[in-house]
Amino acid sequence: MSYLALARRYRPDDFSGILAQNHITKTLTNAVSSGRIAQAYLFCGPRGTGKTSTARVLAKSLNCKKGPTSIPCGECNNCKEIKAGISPDVFEIDAASNRGIDDIRELRENVRYAPVASRYKVYIIDEVHRLTLEAFDALLKTLEEPPAHVIFIFATTEPQQLPATILSRTQRFDFKRVPVSTLAEAVNDVAKAEGLEIEPRAALLIARKADGSLRDALSLLDQLTNFSEDRITTESTSEILGLVKSDFLFDITSAIISHDTAAALEMFSIYFGEGGDIDELATELASFLGKLVMVKNGVRETSLLEMDTMELEKTAALIADIDTADILRMMQIMADFIAAKKSGSDPVVAIEVALTRLAGLDKAVDINQLLTGLSNPGNRVKLVSNHSLKTGAQNAGGTALSNTKSSIYNPASRSNAQPKTSTIPLSGPHNLEDINKWWPNFLSFTKAKSMAVWSNLQHLVVDSVDNKIVNLGYTEKQKHLKKFLSKDKKIISEFLKEFCGNDVAASFVKITINDNEIDSKQTDVQRSADEFLNQRPLIKKLHDLIDGEVIDFRGN
Repeated sequence: MSYLALARRYRPDDFSGILAQNHITKTLTNAVSSGRIAQAYLFCGPRGTGKTSTARVLAKSLNCKKGPTSIPCGECNNCKEIKAGISPDVFEIDAASNRGIDDIRELRENVRYAPVASRYKVYIIDEVHRLTLEAFDALLKTLEEPPAHVIFIFATTEPQQLPATILSRTQRFDFKRVPVSTLAEAVNDVAKAEGLEIEPRAALLIARKADGSLRDALSLLDQLTNFSEDRITTESTSEILGLVKSDFLFDITSAIISHDTAAALEMFSIYFGEGGDIDELATELASFLGKLVMVKNGVRETSLLEMDTMELEKTAALIADIDTADILRMMQIMADFIAAKKSGSDPVVAIEVALTRLAGLDKAVDINQLLTGLSNPGNRVKLVSNHSLKTGAQNAGGTALSNTKSSIYNPASRSNAQPKTSTIPLSGPHNLEDINKWWPNFLSFTKAKSMAVWSNLQHLVVDSVDNKIVNLGYTEKQKHLKKFLSKDKKIISEFLKEFCGNDVAASFVKITINDNEIDSKQTDVQRSADEFLNQRPLIKKLHDLIDGEVIDFRGN
């Protein structure tokens, strides 16, 4: 006898077996019990959440010899035939392969005939959104005046693609993703029924990977059973499913919070060298940061956090010394990475830039706390040093101020932090002798072309122009940017050529800027920052209180 996959073997026999869809099963149970049966149902929702399983259970409830009943017996011929998929009165149609008007015309012909051995003819049409418009038009005729013995159940992952005329003639039910905790419990139950030993964290990992789909969870369990035989461990689950191990997430996040850029980059290098997937890492890291925000704000429900008790305790310790604002700024950096990747940037370079930025973030401090503390001059250096300003917006970006060698970054709304640009047009030709006038516009031009290139280029200054070579200056502290920008040197040169209308190339030179002077090359930064400060009284008050100096301006 051929092997039957777990996802098929453990299909529910009645409504009680449908996971995490109580809002649907209760309604259908009451409808069957009371005899208020609709002639067309629409089941919508993500894959693997129980749409077709519910449709089969409903068909059994309606055609059971002891029914209609909300609890089909499972013993009569009708129940057995429906479960086996051989009932002459229950038809499962795949709209992806039977999507034309001829298929629907054949269906219209068949619905006229009475059921062979049941009360109802039940048509379950999966992925119904794949039908052609002509097929929908033909189906509409039947839905308007269906025979009393016919029930339609449509299933789809994309209800928005259905015509309004079809939607208006159905009872719609929206299926939800199955919660991770519920999936993990189901995986444990099936493993136990199969005589398998599975570690609790392994079941949790399977549930996370399944992303709300019971079918996917059981398919993954099938895969792991073949590898692990009678015992499924956390280690083997992570290895086989290509998951980012939780220990790795904790370690790299710890390095980021500790500002250990070298350690974070080294961890990524090892991860990538061992075949780790960058998208998987970015997704898991962004998700983990979201959970850190929840824990920081008092959430302790392990099922909601998709963590076990040990992971929760470890997480709480990890974020003990950082603020919600710090984590939110980290999440913004991960969002920037996704944008950079979509713009076509080298994913390895983009994730390295993201990790460098993450580890380089200063600690946030509330602006009102700073203003109160700075009223005592003795507190100024202690409060200002190595902290980022935290306003109500709690975002990354903004103005850096300094009255010592430390800096404060204002995380004001990114949409309000745009650098002021001149009215120079965004297309050439432009005179290279006037480059400092149109450089801000070139940055805007670059940003529209490639977010990844712009995110690094914006921090450099024009040092000099020599025979159609634009020398871009970086300081000792910015030398890591040269590594990334050098890879995009050709792209930057092409952007310059397109913008200027001239044959121009880019080059990079190391420069030294006196900490006690405002570099003349940064006058546009100063002008933009002054405008920014004038629009934000609290920040300007802090700037004036510490006799601050603008050392950097980071718009979005």
